[in-house]
Amino acid sequence: MKLMVGVILILMSVVHVIYGEKKLVKELMVLKADNSLIGSLRVMSLQGGVLLLFVGLIELMIYIGAITLFGISKFFPLGIICLNVICCLIVSIFKHRELIKAMIPQLLIFFIIIIIQLLSIR
Repeated sequence: MKLMVGVILILMSVVHVIYGEKKLVKELMVLKADNSLIGSLRVMSLQGGVLLLFVGLIELMIYIGAITLFGISKFFPLGIICLNVICCLIVSIFKHRELIKAMIPQLLIFFIIIIIQLLSIR
């Protein structure tokens, strides 16, 4: 299960950065958005992508036995993903409800990841 979660998270990290750069940044440029806004979006897109990449790498390292997490640290990769999803939901529900419909596929993938992570903690 750790292998599956690691691979999915790494793929999601790549998609996160590419989508942010190719779709969202392009749309902001067409709208002639302020450079600070475009830069902020790029930073957030890259931050999210890097976060997913490193959690995915941690899951893969656990799978191959390169690292072992003990005690509460076993829950850190799961906690990072959960915090990411919770933040996304809070902003969407309270500030941008129009995003919820567009986020359904991504949220489904993250809920599957969370369930697999929960099942793989021993």
